[in-house]
Amino acid sequence: MNDNNESTQGKQFRVLDFEPNCPDCAVAVGEPHEYDEYDGGCDVARCLVTGLQRLMCDLDHDHGRDVWTGWWPGLLDCEQLGWMIGPGLPDLNRLYTEATWDPARCAWVKPG
Repeated sequence: MNDNNESTQGKQFRVLDFEPNCPDCAVAVGEPHEYDEYDGGCDVARCLVTGLQRLMCDLDHDHGRDVWTGWWPGLLDCEQLGWMIGPGLPDLNRLYTEATWDPARCAWVKPG
């Protein structure tokens, strides 16, 4: 049992919090994710046309150069849409199935 009075029980914390560097390619906030012609590069980077993972996008288009914002892709969109499971825990499944990607805004939006 912990004798100090700084119990974490009942305190809120963010599951996905701000990260100064991308957890995969380590670029800093404001820098484009690493890209590699052979293996696709960064696993976190998004295709700017579809909003989905760039690494898995096999469509024949320019995917753009996604920039690391410090936040996990989709987290801020879920917060704005009110689709959170808990603090710092976005409902990404709902985001990718119910929202529509707006390439002009580089953001997920409610359909209609």
